[in-house]
Amino acid sequence: MLVLCFFLLEITNEQSGVERDLLVYGFNGLALVAVILCALMGLTEDLKPDYLSPRARLGLKFLVFGAVGYLWPELIPTELGVAPFDFLLSLPVLGWLLLTIFLVGFINAMNMADGANGLVAGIVFCALFIFYGQTGRVIDASLVSAFGVFLIFNVIKGRLFLGDMGTYGAGCAVALYSLVGFNLGSFSLMFLAALFAYPCIDFLVSIGRRLLQGRSPFSPDNDHLHNRIYFQLAKRLGSGVLANSLTGLLISGSTSGLVLLGYSQQWWPISSNEWGVVFVVQIAAYLVAFIIFGRGRGLSQYSEAI
Repeated sequence: MLVLCFFLLEITNEQSGVERDLLVYGFNGLALVAVILCALMGLTEDLKPDYLSPRARLGLKFLVFGAVGYLWPELIPTELGVAPFDFLLSLPVLGWLLLTIFLVGFINAMNMADGANGLVAGIVFCALFIFYGQTGRVIDASLVSAFGVFLIFNVIKGRLFLGDMGTYGAGCAVALYSLVGFNLGSFSLMFLAALFAYPCIDFLVSIGRRLLQGRSPFSPDNDHLHNRIYFQLAKRLGSGVLANSLTGLLISGSTSGLVLLGYSQQWWPISSNEWGVVFVVQIAAYLVAFIIFGRGRGLSQYSEAI
C-alpha cells in the first residue's frame, strides 16, 4: 500500500511522453487522497469486521469518488463510442454520476473477486506490467516488482492476503490509471474490459444471481466462479491451500494473463477495440465454467466466501 501511495505521489515528477497517462490537465493529489481513503476504509474492515456497515462503506465510497469526479472533471470520459452513453456523458451531472458509480462498482468488484490466492494480485500484476510496458517509468517497475513478490508468496504460502485494504487501494489506483489512459487514447475500452474481465463479469453475474434469488445484491456468499473452481479442485487434490492457489492462478492467468500474452505478442494495438473479441470469449468461458464447476456443490453457496 505504501508503494501505491509513493507511485501516485511520483506522478508529478515524471511527465514526459506516455508518462502523462497518469496526469490529466494537472495532477492535484486527488488520486493519492482517493487511494489512501479507500485503503483506510478497507483497513478498518480488516482490523474490525463490520465496524462500518455495508451501507456506511458504500456511502463513504460514493462520497470519496463523488468528490474526486467533481474536483477532477477531466476524469469523466467524453466518448465511449456508444451513442446513448456518449450522450449521457456529455451532460455534466450525469457524466459525474456515471463516473462515480463506475469507480464505486469497480473497487467493489475487485474486493468481491479477492477469494483465492493470487487472483486479484495476479490481475493487478498483469495490469501494472502492461502499464509499465507503456510508460517505462522506474516507479511502475517498482510496483510490478512489489506485486510480483507478493503474488509469489501469496500463491506459495497462502498466508499473505491483500485484504480489504489491499483490494480497495489497488482497485482505486488501477481504476484511476486506466481512466486517464483511456481518456488520453492510450487504451481502448475493449482492451480495458478484457484486462479486468474477471472482477467485472463476476460482479455483474453475482449481482444478477442474488437478485433472481430474492436476496440483497450485496449479500455475501461463496457461489462465485472462483468458489466453484476451488470446491472441485479441493475435492480432488485434498489440499485447501494448493486448490486455492491453483484457482487464483487459473483465473487470473486465463483472463488478465491472456491479455498480457496478447499485449506481449502484439495481437492488436492496445488502443484498438478488436480486443472485444477476447472480452467476448472471456464472457463465454466464464458462463460455461460457472455451469460446469457448479455441479455437485449442494446448498452451501449462501455462506461466507472463502
